Amino acid sequence: MKKLILIQNDYPGTGKSTLALCFHRYLQQYGVSHQLLTLTEDEAVCAADVTALDASSLTPRSFLAHVDASPLTILDVSTGLGEFFNKFYQGCEMDQILQAAGVALSVVLPVTVDRESFDSVIDAAEVFSDNAEYLIAHLVTSCYDEDDKVWDTSYAARVMDMFEAVELHIPEITFQAELSNEHLSLDSALQLEDAEERLGKEYTKWHRRVVGQVDSARQYLFGDAFRPTMAPKTAKPVRKGKAKMAA
Repeated sequence: MKKLILIQNDYPGTGKSTLALCFHRYLQQYGVSHQLLTLTEDEAVCAADVTALDASSLTPRSFLAHVDASPLTILDVSTGLGEFFNKFYQGCEMDQILQAAGVALSVVLPVTVDRESFDSVIDAAEVFSDNAEYLIAHLVTSCYDEDDKVWDTSYAARVMDMFEAVELHIPEITFQAELSNEHLSLDSALQLEDAEERLGKEYTKWHRRVVGQVDSARQYLFGDAFRPTMAPKTAKPVRKGKAKMAA
């Protein structure tokens, strides 16, 4: 069965594009056949490996054609278009169309510590209901305990508990200075082959933690569409001298 991973939240700054690129890079490491799409208001110029979908010309047939082109599709819905896609999904009865086409849906909802970012979670539950699996991706802005407390006491969390949603925690970024020195955004850094060399150990630690989070939810996220064709590169061995010093 094919898989569609929908990433959306109309609240700005929740990390939708970052999350989409993290999934994309994770799948690349395993050689998994997939595609990364972004829903925009016009035919915007996208980064390499990203295909733009123009919301103004979106139809059920064109959308299904895009999804059908790959066993696994990641769709990043641009900020402000979440409500549009929800209406498109309901109005065109996409639940039935996707089911008939053999496409399983996972809805990924990135949130921050700001309670207003939870509104899209409740909206998504009403739109997709039992026709999707849900994953909440927390963009960590401080300590885990503080962020979790805000979420755990919310109505959105109770709704997601009903749907047995899985939760991920995207670590706080601690390498802003390195990004600035290299004149890079996080999204652009995630598309670089030499990002670890250019941005240093803080980026490397952050990326490894992100990979660990994605790996923990791999089966839930990608299902049977996860068909690796190669093993990811292993970390470089540590020199004996340095290992002894660390010990």
